[in-house]
Amino acid sequence: MEKFFRSPCRISFFDKERLIKTKQNEVKKMYRRMTALFAAVCVLLGALLWRTMEVGASQSAQALRQGHTRTLTVGTSRGVIYDRKLRPLAPSDERLLAAAAPCKAALETLTAAFGKDEALRMLESGAPALGETQTEIDTPFVRTFAVPVRYGAHALAAHLIGTVDGEGRGTSGIERAFDEVLAAHSGSLAVRFPVDAAGRVLPGEGKEIVDRNFRAKGGVALTIDADLQRITEQALAASGIQSGCIVMADVNTGELLALASVPGFDRGAPGTALQSARSPFSDKALGAYSVGSVFKPLLAAFALEQGVSPRFSYTCTGTCRIGDTRFPCFGGKAHGRQTLRQALENSCNTYFIRLMQEIDATAFRSFCESLGFGAPLPLCDGLAADGGKLPDTRDLLLPGERANLAFGQGKLLASPLQMLSVYQTLATGKQIPLTVLRGPVDANGVLQPEVPFAGVRRLSDKTTQSLRKLLAASAKAVGAPQGAGKTGTAQSGIFENGKEVCRTWFAGFFPAKAPKYAVVILNENGVSGAKDCAPVFAGIAESVGNTER
Repeated sequence: MEKFFRSPCRISFFDKERLIKTKQNEVKKMYRRMTALFAAVCVLLGALLWRTMEVGASQSAQALRQGHTRTLTVGTSRGVIYDRKLRPLAPSDERLLAAAAPCKAALETLTAAFGKDEALRMLESGAPALGETQTEIDTPFVRTFAVPVRYGAHALAAHLIGTVDGEGRGTSGIERAFDEVLAAHSGSLAVRFPVDAAGRVLPGEGKEIVDRNFRAKGGVALTIDADLQRITEQALAASGIQSGCIVMADVNTGELLALASVPGFDRGAPGTALQSARSPFSDKALGAYSVGSVFKPLLAAFALEQGVSPRFSYTCTGTCRIGDTRFPCFGGKAHGRQTLRQALENSCNTYFIRLMQEIDATAFRSFCESLGFGAPLPLCDGLAADGGKLPDTRDLLLPGERANLAFGQGKLLASPLQMLSVYQTLATGKQIPLTVLRGPVDANGVLQPEVPFAGVRRLSDKTTQSLRKLLAASAKAVGAPQGAGKTGTAQSGIFENGKEVCRTWFAGFFPAKAPKYAVVILNENGVSGAKDCAPVFAGIAESVGNTER
């Protein structure tokens, strides 16, 4: 019976012991795994908590530092505008500023440098202060910094460089044309003083200088030559011209080397909103004017290209009548028999009126148009001279309009820069577009030069050589033997006090035999080109020649 009722699942004592031990081992293993996992979780939580506390402490310390410092901005900067030799045109100067903490130690130092009254005035607000000084100082609470001045007393090419507003944005000239480039190289300089909870500077804690790219070298390089710019500005100042300009270019590259314009304008104090360089303080080189007799050599060049002999002659009686209009020579003077050379020397209007009849006026107009007359003359992206005006083909159907064009009057208007481009072409026979941009300058002060423009042949070598000789004789006749060129006295159609305002000119190049520089001088309200402008040209040519010896 016992055998019959015995369960098949019944286990022995030894089997039961082994089973218990197995279960116990499994429980121990599970406990160890749980203990290890718990320890790992604790470690991770501890690390996370520590990092959170560390970041919080750092942020709290930073906030505490920021909340317990006084910051004084010493100056802000903007990208540099260089001349062709990487000499800064803007900023043009620098000044020494003393940054001072409002404390007793600083007061003693400032008193020695500025005097007691000025030192007290600087610190009376209880805030860090700036003061201009001539003495270098470096103490824990006062230090001087050389701060660039954008437009200082020695600034050159003011109208071309232009202005910025109170927020540092370009408003005219190169400052406006390259505003993005110059703004990309902006920077600042500040001094941070630690203070206590009451805002008092902490003794012995010193100062922290915060320099954010303040002395950046990046910017833009112009074709302007600072030495030649200085010569032209000095010549213009000595000329007595109250409203006008002088422009100079390299005849072989078309690079603008100098641009001086009067009247000047007040840019305002550093850091304030600056006056725009606009009328009546506009850049005269960019405006369009009646050009008068400086246009005659262009007609002479075209006539020679068309096969007209330089010996072509005409007898001037002092006046001529075209249709119902009487055209006099300047002053009504009768010049008698004139060749092309004599007509240029004497600026004989009637000769050139007669010369116009020897050529196709419409073809001549097309030639002028190819040289840029009637279209804006770009110097770089964002900066161009006025396009002026060129009579259209319908105008030239009228004999009177053809006569006016022959000696640069009537509807013809052009800028000094346009005439500079013309004389660059007359000097070399090749037209090369004027430019004022040499190239961008990177953050390391390295120039990335622009690809130079290729010239276009406009005149034959024979015509070019003839013009050099003709214009050399013309310049010599008005006291400018160093170069070659032509005077001009143009009626403006504007009357002041019952007298017509005259635009007087000299346009030419030098040296005469191997030209290097083209120069145009404009007096917006003058007497005659020979009296107002030719002596200025002669002085510039002599000064430049002296610097190159």
